[in-house]
Amino acid sequence: MEKQIFTIGYTIPTFDENYVDFYDGASLMDADVLLISPEVVYPKGSYGSWIEFSSGGGCYNAPTSSEYEKKVSHLKKEVTDFLQAGKSVFIILSKEETHTLSSGVSYPRKGENLHSTYAKSNYDFLPINIGALVSASGKSITFSGDPLFSDFYDKFKKNLEYRLYIENAKEAQVLFTGKDKTKVLGAIFKVKSGNLIVLPFIKYDEKKFTEYKGKGKERKEYWTKEAIQFGKSLVKTLVDIDKALHKGGDKTPPPDWTNETDFRLAQEQVLQKDVEKKTKEIEKLIAQKNESLAKVDEEIELRDLLFEKGKALENAINIALEILGYKAENYNDGNLELDHVITSPEGDRFIGEAEGKDTSAINIDKFRQLALNIQEDLQSDQVENPAIGILFGNGFRLTKPSERAEQFTTKCLNTAKVSNCVLMRTADLFRVAKYTRESKDKKFAKSCRDAIKNSVGKIVDFPTVPKTKKS
Repeated sequence: MEKQIFTIGYTIPTFDENYVDFYDGASLMDADVLLISPEVVYPKGSYGSWIEFSSGGGCYNAPTSSEYEKKVSHLKKEVTDFLQAGKSVFIILSKEETHTLSSGVSYPRKGENLHSTYAKSNYDFLPINIGALVSASGKSITFSGDPLFSDFYDKFKKNLEYRLYIENAKEAQVLFTGKDKTKVLGAIFKVKSGNLIVLPFIKYDEKKFTEYKGKGKERKEYWTKEAIQFGKSLVKTLVDIDKALHKGGDKTPPPDWTNETDFRLAQEQVLQKDVEKKTKEIEKLIAQKNESLAKVDEEIELRDLLFEKGKALENAINIALEILGYKAENYNDGNLELDHVITSPEGDRFIGEAEGKDTSAINIDKFRQLALNIQEDLQSDQVENPAIGILFGNGFRLTKPSERAEQFTTKCLNTAKVSNCVLMRTADLFRVAKYTRESKDKKFAKSCRDAIKNSVGKIVDFPTVPKTKKS
């Protein structure tokens, strides 16, 4: 069976179905070879100067920044796992883009809304530092003569251009440079058991590669014969390079004509059929493994209550509350955005705000936002009574829960007493949600809901988790 190639950010003609959207967060492990163009690695969402820092300018808002960080982290893990499995990742060197993101931590001052910001490169998904990246463009490319890439260069040298070069590329097997040999345009980096191969940009004329058939609503877009030939040739060349890298050494990838019937060996065909059979068995096992891994990821999401902040913490809180019998969800109608809108089976309604702190307790900053949210929510036509506020706190989140100091400041505790608000440690919520999920104890879940309802003005004191019998 031929090796499977997946692409991100670069469409290979006639291999459209192999394209994976960066924001899909799909697993890449079904592929044998991966091709990525980093130009597609960018945040999708709101950008504006209304979220300003002392240095001026603007940035992407906190939800957009958080989602982008999550997708970059996912891609980095997938690429790392891919290389760990001994596979090849090809990177087409596109222009480096630096995106200004919001950390979600605000520093309000009179008349201002200041947020801390930080920069993120579209190359930050790479598991290693490949050197200093410099965006520049041109077509003068020098080939090193490496026999492994001779066929690639012969076939696609007219399509190559550079949009970025690398300086100080350490421990790299250089393939392409500019006229200045210190400017690396292509190289092989050995990473774990696999190979990370960076290449100049491979350009093609999409207009010339596209034709239209049909009229009116039936008019559809197709790849031309030239495009199909280009796409198939590119995929075969990359796959052949991958195969040769697995074999090691300076062995040249076999030319296309060696696959003709006259040159095929009898035993080769028998063995090839056996390989195809084994490949199908492996693919079935991989699919089963990926299904199990997806279930594991879903299961351990509850553990984010112990150490996360931001969107990940909010999602874990909603999962835990639903385990306890609540309906819990985020709310955003374009005007009002709420971390948590929570309704109990008994008809009690809550609005929540979540906060995680790395090395400190939760302070009173979130109370102002929580109070404002409750008032704005009350102005809605379908709301008759003010909701009860809940401040979910994950103070000292990087410290083991049993070793943490009090997770709410004294000011926070005193403010809760004079407001219609509940304080809840997310580590405590994890403890009761974990037991409820595993025991299916509805009576215990009800006692937890009662504890939350009766904790206005103080920290929730959940009931003791019953001891489970050891088998």
